[in-house]
Amino acid sequence: GGHIVYNSPPAIIAIFGAYVLFYKVITISQRLTLCALAVLSYVLFELFSCDNVFAVPTEIGRNISFLLIFFIFMACGVRLEEHLEHVAHYEQRKATSHLEGIDRARAASSGLLENLLPRHVVDLVADGVSPIAEFFDNVTIMFTDIKGFTALSSQISAHELVDLLNSMYSAFDEIIVNWGLYKVEIIGDAYFVSAGCPPSPQCEGLTADNWAMRAVEVGLALQRALARVTEDDSLQMRVGLHTGSVVAGVVGKKGPRYHLFGTSVGYANKMESSGVPGKLHISDATYQLLVSGGHEYDFQEQILEIEGETEMQKTHLVTKSKNKAALRMQKEILQQRRAGGRAARDDFQASERPTASQGV
Repeated sequence: GGHIVYNSPPAIIAIFGAYVLFYKVITISQRLTLCALAVLSYVLFELFSCDNVFAVPTEIGRNISFLLIFFIFMACGVRLEEHLEHVAHYEQRKATSHLEGIDRARAASSGLLENLLPRHVVDLVADGVSPIAEFFDNVTIMFTDIKGFTALSSQISAHELVDLLNSMYSAFDEIIVNWGLYKVEIIGDAYFVSAGCPPSPQCEGLTADNWAMRAVEVGLALQRALARVTEDDSLQMRVGLHTGSVVAGVVGKKGPRYHLFGTSVGYANKMESSGVPGKLHISDATYQLLVSGGHEYDFQEQILEIEGETEMQKTHLVTKSKNKAALRMQKEILQQRRAGGRAARDDFQASERPTASQGV
């Protein structure tokens, strides 16, 4: 009479309670409340349906004890399982977040390295190549310096000076990138730029005379940009160029830089220091390369005594470009810049346009 079998009400309630306890859509307290209501329903059903009023309380008590113990152990097991799942999910989320942080740090580190070093050098660093040293021939080196900048910087505030430098460097950098040259270093208001080194996938196949032409065009463009940005006639740029062989390599452990070395670098610097403000001063080696490539410019030959050189040196001043190929490239660069500006403007307008869910 008092034994519980699978077709008895307590067994049905136990099965119902087990199903409810595993129903994870609601909280554990709500599940236990449903189990308690089921037990209460069973008690009321037995009290009103049983004829033997003396035997009923004993039997009901045993069944209620069974059900309570069953539900308590079931609830503890389910709660422990849910806790372990939560811990596992938390650890998984924590590991995923940690891996994402590592990926972001790697991307930021790679981006920083690509800002400091050429792309192919970043790949060599990643492969563990050390030391990194490369030899390049027929590289055109350019140095610039701004006459009157030191005097101007002492006459304006620090904020105005930084504002001016930011505008000037932004304009210069855009010109250098557009023509495919590489900015090696900035020293104060002076630029150190190379054409033909390091190798660039976008400019693969360019000849040495083409690189020399690009360097000349960049020098002329920098002078025009200086006048446009500063609007000060007292500021004039000296530009010196020389073409020769260089050794390129990564130097320094803290803030490593891709630098160029060799007598060609020193000679290009001498071209700048002995140059004329507002004009390009090029070596005879660069001049011969331009002429052999058929690049037309207004050249002014001169014989100078260059510091550190034992003999008089033949050099050339460049004042104006008559190069049709360079003119075509300038037009292409302007078209690309305008197309890029239109694309950026369209993207901005699209992002600002309200969506259907936002309303108009």
